[in-house]
Amino acid sequence: MATSTTVIEETDIYTVEWDASLDLPVFTWDEYAAGEAFREGARRWEEIIADRNADKYIVNTAGVTAHDDADKRWLGEEWVPDLIDKGVTRGAGVYADSAIASMEMEEVEKQLSSIAPEFEFRAFASNEEAKAWLRDQ
Repeated sequence: MATSTTVIEETDIYTVEWDASLDLPVFTWDEYAAGEAFREGARRWEEIIADRNADKYIVNTAGVTAHDDADKRWLGEEWVPDLIDKGVTRGAGVYADSAIASMEMEEVEKQLSSIAPEFEFRAFASNEEAKAWLRDQ
């Protein structure tokens, strides 16, 4: 079941859409970002999640094969705990169609889901699969 989204913000490195039917943001990395550029984008997404009182989100990294290890640590140590503090309970990641991306997302799924019992992160091959899972939560 396809759902329509509305673009609410677009930059050179990411796009943010709002899915009104599921009441959640869909964040898409359009270009590879690392370090401060990555963190600035993620912080902006956190603001959007808080402003819209979302308790779940999708992040689509299909355009990026892998993330920097330091950025993955930052997500797990700072970003996701901040989201949990704001009431976020579910996150879904969409990964590129490659063995490297699949292995990385399995690692990220395990790491992020272990942060707190009230938060679960799952990885999927498409936005539609991620939306189907979140719809059932």
